[in-house]
Amino acid sequence: MQSFQDFFQHNLTWLFLINIAWVLAVFGYLHYRHKQTGLVFPGVPPAGVRFDERTASGRSHKTLFTKLGGANRCLHVTVTDTEVWIRPLGPFNVFAQRLDLEHRIPRASITSALPQESTFGRNILLDYRDTQGQTHRLSLMLKKPDDFLKALSLQT
Repeated sequence: MQSFQDFFQHNLTWLFLINIAWVLAVFGYLHYRHKQTGLVFPGVPPAGVRFDERTASGRSHKTLFTKLGGANRCLHVTVTDTEVWIRPLGPFNVFAQRLDLEHRIPRASITSALPQESTFGRNILLDYRDTQGQTHRLSLMLKKPDDFLKALSLQT
């Protein structure tokens, strides 16, 4: 046991550097994979944006893992004339696919957006159908939920 402690004390710097290199390699791989397979969000002229918030929180209801996970104040939620965009801000976007937090939702496919009171504040339960007809649910905690709901109700 003493030899292990001696090894650890003498090589602490190297062990620390190896761990940092490992974390950076994993993060780099996840970033590369996200760039290859992630959604593309085009630029929108300011006139086309109906709602925009960069510090939203949220989670997906897809699986138990995504229900327990989620994003705390690092989601960017945008409502345009035709779509609702939900995406994590960088560098958290590398985890977006695993947590099901990257979406481009056509406004016509949204089936409901209901306010719900919770322990932590007011959530919006956003339900929508994808192109295959499956229903998905997202919980969004926004600073201005009424503005979000108003932006969704605008006719295009």
